[in-house]
Amino acid sequence: MSYTKPLAFIKFIIRNFSYLLGVIVAVHIGNGQNSSYDEIWEKVVLYENEENSWISKFWLTGRLQGEYHSFENEISPALDHDDYDWRRFRFGFKATFWGDITLHSEADLGLENEGRPLYNDLTDSYFSWSTDHGIKFKVGKQSAPFTLDGSTSSKKLYTLERSKIAGNIWFGQEYFPGLSLSGTQRKIDYFAGLYSSDNKPEFDGAFKYGQFGILSLGRDYADKFNLEKSYFRLDFMFQEDDGNDEVEDFNDWKGAYSFVTKWENNAWYFWTDLSFADRKEGDVWGIQLMPFYDITDKTQVIFCYTHLESSEDDQLRASRWEDRLDRGAYRGDDLTEYFFGLNHFFYGHKLKWQNGLQYTELEQAGTKEYEGWGFTTAFRISW
Repeated sequence: MSYTKPLAFIKFIIRNFSYLLGVIVAVHIGNGQNSSYDEIWEKVVLYENEENSWISKFWLTGRLQGEYHSFENEISPALDHDDYDWRRFRFGFKATFWGDITLHSEADLGLENEGRPLYNDLTDSYFSWSTDHGIKFKVGKQSAPFTLDGSTSSKKLYTLERSKIAGNIWFGQEYFPGLSLSGTQRKIDYFAGLYSSDNKPEFDGAFKYGQFGILSLGRDYADKFNLEKSYFRLDFMFQEDDGNDEVEDFNDWKGAYSFVTKWENNAWYFWTDLSFADRKEGDVWGIQLMPFYDITDKTQVIFCYTHLESSEDDQLRASRWEDRLDRGAYRGDDLTEYFFGLNHFFYGHKLKWQNGLQYTELEQAGTKEYEGWGFTTAFRISW
């Protein structure tokens, strides 16, 4: 298998993460206490003064995610791919004005853009504020949360990538211009958002190419099950079709629905996702079962099973690295993935080392298009 190439892995660590390892070593020299990490991460706060009625806080935000990966299609042994890659690099700021108004702006940057500009596009770029009744409003470019992994920030994923459900039923693109409100009423969490279907880097295409809406309702029933957490959530997504070919990928859904549960007790976790999409060219449904366990307060093992089926051919696609084996040619109607992972949290989700081994099968009308193993090891840092 191609992921047994040790020199490529060593090169990845040395070239791309030497400074991260330096941070880890420095902190552990200081006994590895959380207070040492706190001192490092507190430096992103550049200004804070609660008595200033105009601007009370200004701090930097971002994430840096890089990895070594190796994937192979066993049906076509000649097709394998291994490399180290900057998965995500985002940088921006948050500022709090007039007590309760927050401005958050962050950009996606490309460290390996091969001569192209460093800047790619805006991700989060919005104003938010909360009322006295606990209702939070957001206006601007923001995440469109839907499905289990689609509603989870890449900073807080327990797997290396979002699931195949997120890749085939969620949007793929995370950030859209829109309006949203959220809060909790009588123990019920609610979220409602109206978004533009454009895929522009900034705001110039906002609400020119149709809209879609998301509604989510959730509640924790931990007291009824005598567990630390028993959370149930329903997501609904409805899409307007304006026939614009420029944003075809985002107009393919008529509607989609997701039922998410999160069960947690002591060191055990079990998260699930059952999702369905009504698409123009056929229906898609998928299930995700994800148990994980904390071996220690910093080390965790995880397993994730995902299966999807579609009523029409060519509706399902493989993930980012599997697609690179054959330039995105893998499409099918039956998709299954088994994922085994090991995570170590140096400082929670803000500094972690993640490893994953996955086995994937993709079929088209009973014929296998892809069958193979993939391995990924990655450092994730956020602030």
